[in-house]
Amino acid sequence: MKEAIEKVIEEASQWLNLDGVEGIGQGEHGGEPCIVVLISVKKQDLADQIPKTFKGYPVILEETGEFRAL
Repeated sequence: MKEAIEKVIEEASQWLNLDGVEGIGQGEHGGEPCIVVLISVKKQDLADQIPKTFKGYPVILEETGEFRAL
């Protein structure tokens, strides 16, 4: 049985320390929950540092650009 995705996302928050990672949240992929990693760099730049799956959940890298407070 998989851990709750909220707990897994807490553990994945370590990726926020990587340059170019702007946020981490829950999404949906193929009708199933997934981990969405919001990035401000090209996917290839982080593909070796962030796994494609984590604790049984798919990991989706989404290029968003840099977040800034308005």
